[in-house]
Amino acid sequence: MKITMLSEIDYAGSGHKLCEAIDLHTDHDIKIFTGKYYNPYGHPDNSKWSKKDVQRRIDESDIVHLKGDVPPKDGYLGLKIMHKPIVITVSGSHFRHKRFGGYGKYKVEDYRDAIVRTAFTPDLCYSGFSDIWTPHPIMCTDTEREWTRSDPPVLMHIPSRREVKGTDFVYDIFGGLKEVMDVQTLILENVPFSRVIKERKRATIYFDQFNVGFYGNSAIEAMAYGVPVAAWIRPEVKIDELCPVITEDKDVDKWVERIYRELNGDLSTLSIGSVMWCHQKHSYKAVAQQWNKIYDIVTL
Repeated sequence: MKITMLSEIDYAGSGHKLCEAIDLHTDHDIKIFTGKYYNPYGHPDNSKWSKKDVQRRIDESDIVHLKGDVPPKDGYLGLKIMHKPIVITVSGSHFRHKRFGGYGKYKVEDYRDAIVRTAFTPDLCYSGFSDIWTPHPIMCTDTEREWTRSDPPVLMHIPSRREVKGTDFVYDIFGGLKEVMDVQTLILENVPFSRVIKERKRATIYFDQFNVGFYGNSAIEAMAYGVPVAAWIRPEVKIDELCPVITEDKDVDKWVERIYRELNGDLSTLSIGSVMWCHQKHSYKAVAQQWNKIYDIVTL
């Protein structure tokens, strides 16, 4: 099939990676076109295109796949799309409820024109919207586990947006741990993506996000190298029991106790499990296989 993916903001390059995965592991012809947006981390830029050429491609496509929270509408990025079957994958703050750090700009009913609705994270699988979790993809097949324990342990947090990542909560956890054991804590902000990758490999435990209710791209990139990840996963979010992400009730004292216990236990098991989880849920091949089935359903 010919599939055209559109995204007003391809934050963290997730749409680009999804197209790359599908292109590598299926026979579909898929390409992504995005709007212009602030891209400080240097992720792939797919914003330079001709409106005439992309409209022609849409007209020839079997499916238009929207990546992001903006609902289907004619005039999306200035392009007519509603004459084609629409798939949408939401992924962020404009759809996420305000109580979880989002803006709550769009409602479930705004997406009724999409034939299939999915979410990059299961916390966005709201009632009436979708129950299909389509995980973020990451190229991890050839990635080697590089994690090692350090003494003292290195606890790391790299927020892109403090309010979404729950950075204040992480500060409190780090402070509590420093009172009971010798740890090194690092909170890095406004650093290039190339440095982020290098720094993250040094973490004994990587602390991802503590307000959204699930882990994000940064956690997946850490797990790919075997770095154990901590994140708050909302209790009502359905997740496989094999998920290696360290989670706990949203209570600082409970988190301090939990991390203290993990640091005094066998973190190598979590490290190995993190790599396995990435391969099973987030690898290009696993993600492409899931989308191959979804696209087939759309065109039945």
